[in-house]
Amino acid sequence: MDRLKLAVLGSPIAHSRSPQLQRVFADSIGLDDFSYERIETTCETLNDTVRRLVAEGYDGFNCTMPLKTDMAALADRLTHEAELLRSVNTVAVRDGRLDCATTDGGGIILTANRALGESVSGKRVLLLGAGGAARSAALSLKLAGAKLTILNRTLKSALTLNEMLDGSAVCGALTRENLCEAAADSELLVNCTAAGMTGQPEFESLDFLGNMKKGTAVIDAVYNPLETKLLRRAKELGLNAVSGLWMLVYQGALAFEWWTGILPDENACEAAFNTIAAD
Repeated sequence: MDRLKLAVLGSPIAHSRSPQLQRVFADSIGLDDFSYERIETTCETLNDTVRRLVAEGYDGFNCTMPLKTDMAALADRLTHEAELLRSVNTVAVRDGRLDCATTDGGGIILTANRALGESVSGKRVLLLGAGGAARSAALSLKLAGAKLTILNRTLKSALTLNEMLDGSAVCGALTRENLCEAAADSELLVNCTAAGMTGQPEFESLDFLGNMKKGTAVIDAVYNPLETKLLRRAKELGLNAVSGLWMLVYQGALAFEWWTGILPDENACEAAFNTIAAD
């Protein structure tokens, strides 16, 4: 491969870190003829934008919210996970066809493996939330062989998510009591709620972290701020705390592989993390 012309679509898109991320990956394989631009795109303009990119010879693009579901409807081919979720964040243009994937869940799996130091298969995972990020996480964790417990403020949403998982997860309301009980039996906690995000409320209490065994892994999908109160407290208690920024890095690495067939190695991923963390 001697050229790669890419873009990221979304609204708003001006602050996307994907261009810096993908530039690191391109540099890691010595790809000089590389471009990756931000294109402001709404659901109403998505179809026209995609047609233009195909006509202008783009090799592929990423989609952010709120375009992921609409992009799935435009796909010529969907991966298994993208089809189940009806969500696409990565598109490769191949002979004019749109080959579409979601790397969201895969990014979570690689982050989980990093946090655990081993495969997530067979591990007891406590997942907080049932929204878009949690859906991707839950499906990928299930397919990877994890044993899932899902807690969400609205129990009905957790149960609806569990239907997609063929009822394989244990579900409950996200109460302090349930959280403390489930945390004690977990080997990995993944927060996919907005709690702790800049401008959003914090967890009512972080007492549940004290119930987790030392060395248990904690991943926070929130990466603004880079170190949330959840991660800070987890570190203080001797837990293995991992920033959600790693999820962004690994999602991007899997997207790069979708376009090129080359998965960036851990050195490239470390460089990408440091680049966007400093941005």
